[in-house]
Amino acid sequence: MTIDYAAFTRASNIVHWLQGGALFALGAAEVYALENKGRKVLLAASLLLAVSGAAMFTAVLALPGGWSFSQLSAALQVRRGFYLFIAFACLYSAAGLSRFTAEALGRDRGGWQALFLALLGFTGVIYFIMASRVNEEAWRQVLIWHSAIGVTLLLGVAAKTLDIFLDRRRLRLAWAALLMVTGLQLVSYRESPEAFSPRLVSFESSPQVPPPAFKNAKPADKERPGN
Repeated sequence: MTIDYAAFTRASNIVHWLQGGALFALGAAEVYALENKGRKVLLAASLLLAVSGAAMFTAVLALPGGWSFSQLSAALQVRRGFYLFIAFACLYSAAGLSRFTAEALGRDRGGWQALFLALLGFTGVIYFIMASRVNEEAWRQVLIWHSAIGVTLLLGVAAKTLDIFLDRRRLRLAWAALLMVTGLQLVSYRESPEAFSPRLVSFESSPQVPPPAFKNAKPADKERPGN
């Protein structure tokens, strides 16, 4: 079974784009609903968040997995860090469905909303783990980008949580703005080719040492004539 390591990079870029698009759409829907008091746009954005999770898993299955679960299992054994993308797919789908349920029931401060924020907060924490799942050549870039993404998303969750208790327009605007900024960060991210490439270790062989000369060696006796 041949594993295409470039497929990991392509899948990562697609997953980041899907995450960014879904979060940006949700932030834009929050701004629209705040100004127009409409719930339909929030329902659509929440459903888009759930669908993006399914699309993430499809991208991982199609590229590293080659549409085969057995090949996907083998690819994940080679690059175990890619399990985080499976986790992202599950979290985004669950968060989207939770938010969709909360909006459908019209409960902005119920259990479904709390579950949505908890899932989104856990998603923000996972971004900090990404740097430890890539090759050493790319960990610094991954750490900087994903730490910024994680901080922005967690700040948004904090703003929305405070809004549940304080009911402030500024907090709702901050929540929406931080979602959109997180989305733009994710859409702008491009995975380094070295992040999931095979790691090659080279060894330098020492130069060949000539055999030692024997100083005390005696010359062979010449054959005497007549013998």
